[in-house]
Amino acid sequence: MNVLSRSLESETEESDASDRVLKPLCQVPSIFPRQLNEGWVVGEGWVVDEACDPLKQPKTCDYHKGAYGCYRFAYSNTGSGAQACYDKNGNFISDPWKGGGTVDQETLSGDLIQSARHVACDVVSYYSCCQTFFSLQPYTCNLYYEKRPTGQCENKTAI
Repeated sequence: MNVLSRSLESETEESDASDRVLKPLCQVPSIFPRQLNEGWVVGEGWVVDEACDPLKQPKTCDYHKGAYGCYRFAYSNTGSGAQACYDKNGNFISDPWKGGGTVDQETLSGDLIQSARHVACDVVSYYSCCQTFFSLQPYTCNLYYEKRPTGQCENKTAI
């Protein structure tokens, strides 16, 4: 059994991770604030993803080519999370092939152990499916994006 099969098989045993995360905004301010609270308590919103920080353009967003900035969300420091990516005008990118974010089986938030879980469950499977020249990238990458969808956005106002 290869890495792709193990990775995707383990996820079919769980419910869809996108059901366990908050829907992102469809539009963010073009100034890309560091955090989007969306009407919740401060500190419980979407925060800028350091790996795709709009203030560090053009030297960022390697995992989401086409995105100008991404945000991450998680209800806690462990478990599933999500990433939402936006173009330069602040519009949500719904196509992962054009830089859209994905649902994560393990959030990047938290301590070193949780970060290692994120790498093992999310980053390794991404590389296995989408970044090796040994695999049929369009096919395997589509399988990855099927399990890690961009999700749907909601028309709310960021605060």
